[in-house]
Amino acid sequence: MEFSIKSPANIAFVKYWGQQDSSLILPSNDSFSMNLSNCFTELKIEVVEDPSVKEMVIKEYKTEQYKAATEAEMEKVVAFYTVAKKYLGVTRDKGFRVRSSNSFPKKAGIASSASFFSAMALAFITLFEKDLNKKRLSVLARLSGSGSACRSIPDGFVWWHSAATSEKSYAESIAQVDYWDIRDIVLVLSFDEKKVSSVDGHHGAQTSNYFDSRQQTIPFTLQRIKKAFNDKDFRQFGEAIEQEAINFHSILMTQVPPLFFWSEKTISCIQEIVKLRNAGLEGYFTIDAGENIHLLCEGKNEDRFVEYFKKQDFVKEVITNTAAQGAQIL
Repeated sequence: MEFSIKSPANIAFVKYWGQQDSSLILPSNDSFSMNLSNCFTELKIEVVEDPSVKEMVIKEYKTEQYKAATEAEMEKVVAFYTVAKKYLGVTRDKGFRVRSSNSFPKKAGIASSASFFSAMALAFITLFEKDLNKKRLSVLARLSGSGSACRSIPDGFVWWHSAATSEKSYAESIAQVDYWDIRDIVLVLSFDEKKVSSVDGHHGAQTSNYFDSRQQTIPFTLQRIKKAFNDKDFRQFGEAIEQEAINFHSILMTQVPPLFFWSEKTISCIQEIVKLRNAGLEGYFTIDAGENIHLLCEGKNEDRFVEYFKKQDFVKEVITNTAAQGAQIL
């Protein structure tokens, strides 16, 4: 049997950083995100009779050939396979071969782990011929170790609930892909893989002196952003998202050891976005755990932003996104 799966990366408007339980990947706070139409992982899965066969080849972004996954990459896949077997109540082993490709740079702060592990969650339930609703599938994706993978399971605009127990910490769609014509323009400033993964970075979140104050203000931030989203008030929505991104990175920069993802290019890009906004072209930035920028605008302004940033020397590539469906079998 062979089957193919496609799953999007997502951009968090309200970030997930810090865990109340690292073994179950239970987040310290709710988060809110949008799935990205042109940033996705595609998998082709071949099911094989020999259960000892567990292999993966990867085609890196902008390359033509597949290469064997590293030992560390395979360890993560096999570990998730074991978790999935337990979660699904499966005792029989199955073998598989995976061909993975990305439409965007991986490990560069554009949520490649979310797109990959959400795709693998759907792959494993298909492999074992199980049927889970999206709520339970999002729980399984979360247990991969990449918590934000759960947000790539439902469609469109997604809310991930923080909870003290595993089954209550799930992601659900709060609006479909056509709810609001928001564009996410990824301004790729570097193709380099970041030196510290988000998985490792989470462990230090609570060492920041600002972590507790962030947790106290997160409910207000979520309420403010959700209201602006429901009202389709783009100015309120954008201003709140920018403030949240800066707040989020203040935790990264002050945890032990500190994480400085912003580069000189990141600062230059932020300044350009603010300059354009002051001149009447409305757009707002957010930044995940990486150097690259997500520029949010309404659909009517996308072309002007794209044209402008394609001319900037510090921007290597521009990837435009609308809201997208979650993980799906092709």
